[in-house]
Amino acid sequence: MSKLEQMRNGMEKLIDIDSDIGTVSGNALIDNGRGQLIPSSEVSEHRIICRVSYQSGKVWAGKLWEGGLTIDNTSFVLARFDADINQGDVLMWRGRKYNVGVLTRPEIDGGYTCAQAPLTEVN
Repeated sequence: MSKLEQMRNGMEKLIDIDSDIGTVSGNALIDNGRGQLIPSSEVSEHRIICRVSYQSGKVWAGKLWEGGLTIDNTSFVLARFDADINQGDVLMWRGRKYNVGVLTRPEIDGGYTCAQAPLTEVN
């Protein structure tokens, strides 16, 4: 088993610890005629299996304050490497609504291991 397969399996196990089905809604992406995908006016909605956590999970660095390093209690989403989620989407998860921040897909051996992004809860 390659490092990529091992990491994907490990990330899926981490997601499964506290996973649920989230509903993602956002503007569908269309080709702009020059090979780039841009948001359209059409809103799409679909479901993904993901985990929302309140641990930093290396999504961003811890914040410094006078007393030293503190744990950031901002939530983040963790999903499979091929999850259909993008920055700017809205995620409904366990009755809470979040705006998806900057999405990253960490790589190892030329492949993505997971999808992760900080979240901002909205009312």
